[in-house]
Amino acid sequence: MPNLNTIEVRNQLVQELEALTNEQLNFRIQSNWTIGEVCDHLIKMDHQVLLMLQYTLTKNKEEEAPLKPIERALDRSIKLEAPDIVAPNPGPFSKSILLERLQQEKHLLDEEIASIEQDRLTKLSAKHPVFGRLSLQQWIDLRTYHEQRHIDQIHELKSTPSFPTT
Repeated sequence: MPNLNTIEVRNQLVQELEALTNEQLNFRIQSNWTIGEVCDHLIKMDHQVLLMLQYTLTKNKEEEAPLKPIERALDRSIKLEAPDIVAPNPGPFSKSILLERLQQEKHLLDEEIASIEQDRLTKLSAKHPVFGRLSLQQWIDLRTYHEQRHIDQIHELKSTPSFPTT
């Protein structure tokens, strides 16, 4: 399983965004999400992971889950439909507001994760719509794989010939 560093992946996402104009951020290629919509989706995902962690910790029902191949999230040949709760708003988006929201949600999630005892991350679990029951630790790790998947999507969008130049 590839070992992705959460901080490096987030820094890469921020660098990708900082290099874009608002026109590029909101440029739509056919029926694909815009880069702004990708970021809105990632913000919503962070928020939902935070809510799931809080709910599962409050419930405090130990139910261990076997390790799942969450690195499959990196395989962009496997197409997935985002559940409505994390589907992006249609935009348009402002780069500065998206960057601020990304930072805020990540900060809240990081604070929550830091407050959790390590053994609870492996002993508590919650159901994931694609992978089934995952330990809280795998949910946290999956977040990084998911973010890398969407960075790869951003690279694909930017490499499209019709993508506006700066």
